[in-house]
Amino acid sequence: MLVSCLKLNGVRPLYSVIRKSSQKVEDILCLYGDETYDFKDRYRVLDEKDYSRFISQRSMKREPAITRSMTSLAYKIGKEMISLAEGMPNEQIFPFDRIEISTKTGGKILLEGDELDMSLQYLPSQGLPSLLSLLREFQQDVHRPPPLERDVLITNGSQHGIYQCVDLLVDPGDPVITTEFTFTGFNSALRPYDPEILAIPEDEDGLIPSLLEECLSQRSALGQRMPRLLYTIPTGNNPTGTVLPAHRRRQIYELACKYDFLIVEDDPYAFLNYTDTRPPSFLSMDQCGRVIRLDSVSKVVCAGLRGAWATLPAPLLHRAELHMQAELLHPCTLAQVILHRVLEARGSLAAHVERTRALCRQRRDALGAALAGARDLPQFARWDTPRAGLFYWLTLHDVPDAYDMAFRTALSHGLLVCPGQAFTFATRAPAPHVRLTFTRAPLAALRGAAERLRDVLRAESARPPRRLRATDG
Repeated sequence: MLVSCLKLNGVRPLYSVIRKSSQKVEDILCLYGDETYDFKDRYRVLDEKDYSRFISQRSMKREPAITRSMTSLAYKIGKEMISLAEGMPNEQIFPFDRIEISTKTGGKILLEGDELDMSLQYLPSQGLPSLLSLLREFQQDVHRPPPLERDVLITNGSQHGIYQCVDLLVDPGDPVITTEFTFTGFNSALRPYDPEILAIPEDEDGLIPSLLEECLSQRSALGQRMPRLLYTIPTGNNPTGTVLPAHRRRQIYELACKYDFLIVEDDPYAFLNYTDTRPPSFLSMDQCGRVIRLDSVSKVVCAGLRGAWATLPAPLLHRAELHMQAELLHPCTLAQVILHRVLEARGSLAAHVERTRALCRQRRDALGAALAGARDLPQFARWDTPRAGLFYWLTLHDVPDAYDMAFRTALSHGLLVCPGQAFTFATRAPAPHVRLTFTRAPLAALRGAAERLRDVLRAESARPPRRLRATDG
């Protein structure tokens, strides 16, 4: 069922015994803007027919799976209907009688009886109805999106959402906008489509809108094929750690309206913004129906849960749901029930997010101090303190390509770092960068890690240039 303005559909929330507090997630995120936008007064609001020009030819060929439609009906019509339609197993064969999860703060998630049976059964492809209802409310509270026909789709992690967007919106050879260095998972999803990558440089504030506009203006003037998609990680770009300020987000959104492309806002680090400002999300300013937002709790709750969701304009959600039907029927039901419990207890989630952010900030600062304190290291590399996310991004002064350094010299010094090629589409091109993750290494080991990195760079800088050996991936 399509929902206008993310309104609740009245589904009863699941029972929860997670301890609550007065703090709310929306109070610590504040991803909505305080200003009034006028985009819809200057640009056309997309309607259902407009989206046909964005949808890939492959996606247009998908048809609804009749059996999946029957499953959706079964969740809507209630027990008074006798069903001989769905290909579901009988709950009596499920070997589990009770599932209990205890949290580190003393809370519990308990599943048993009918609720446990439901947690182990098939679902409609869009997701668990009660979780969808909760997420509609969550998105409304956190983003306050402008009134449009949009809804939520549960995904199996943000990477699944990325893959969905690529399948939905990209045809072979299409131009696609992204930052010069971006999440490797996006490039991996794109690679089979042989796209033309329009890689826009960043500065300390992220993607530079003036360079994006220059690129688009030149292509338009030359009659070149125009992009239909921009992919961005606005808060804590992986790997650079930048945070797009509010005025740049507004500029980029207006360029989307002016040059007719959609924005995929992948925001897994929204909870890990270490600055004092909370720029509004692209979703919060989307008056014209140009934003697909991907959310995840992988970085702040647990990665293995694969708890994530996409918020899309209704016509695009319909197409994405058809992909879901063909690809995996639906994400794990049990994981969705657990995600529901986590998000339902907003006070507990808010407190947990604050603790998580404090821990990550402490580790960020510790690695920063170790890098700055490693004698002579600044002679070999430059870096900025990441404003969000999990990574330091280093630019190497005397090492034009970091690939062999990462896989040879660094390993021989007992150090594992990620070379810059991992974050470019052209993985065979030289990249004088490395990404350092500050979340898992023991705090006591960070000083030694920085000193090893200095020794690696010193040794590598003394070597003659070596031929690039990067893989195709």
